[in-house]
Amino acid sequence: MLLNRSKWMRIQELQKGTHVMSRIHKPLEDIIVYLLYDLEFVGADHISIMTYILAFATAYLMLIGNLPLALLIAFLVGILDGVDGKIARLRQKKTLIGKLEHSFDMLYEQAWYASFTVLCWMSTGNILLLALGLVWLILDSYVRHIYHIVWITTGKSLKYHSGIAELITKIDGRRSVYVLHMIIWFLLSKLVPQLCSYTYAIYTILGHCFFTALSYTIISFRILHRGES
Repeated sequence: MLLNRSKWMRIQELQKGTHVMSRIHKPLEDIIVYLLYDLEFVGADHISIMTYILAFATAYLMLIGNLPLALLIAFLVGILDGVDGKIARLRQKKTLIGKLEHSFDMLYEQAWYASFTVLCWMSTGNILLLALGLVWLILDSYVRHIYHIVWITTGKSLKYHSGIAELITKIDGRRSVYVLHMIIWFLLSKLVPQLCSYTYAIYTILGHCFFTALSYTIISFRILHRGES
């Protein structure tokens, strides 16, 4: 057997994400963690720093119009974002960045959304795309806020509440999903350029984001009204 069974089984215990995209990323995350398993000098902070450097490079690449490379690196960032958490749980050592991880994540994610919106607007001159992109940014901020309000109020995040909340948080709109929207529309624009454009991603992303915002609002009212914890 090529893999050390005990190490591989230990890595399987490190999985925390429940979203469908977490499951898609999982095989590649696990392979990277396996390769780093015995490299004790490589900690979660090292992975996080590399992730943030690549993330802001992605925003820059979007702004200058190099979308293929930007999307490739964006997908890699999504994988590394899962790797740092698994390395932290594997090493069981305190991290310098861990406590602020969500803040740094939000920073580069919003930079991606703004950069992609500007790219779509500048490449087409369509002011509607700019307006829809701004709505997307606003809705995404709302989604994040309400998610954390429930977490702070009840002591656990939405994904750990039973019923419809657990289901919605497996398919809700978030960075990795929005990147998937971009990748799909980019590929379609190359396969059938007469019918598709990568700018169409703005429409489907906004739809997904609106669905998430509406779902979170309804679910959160229900949870907070019943005083679930």
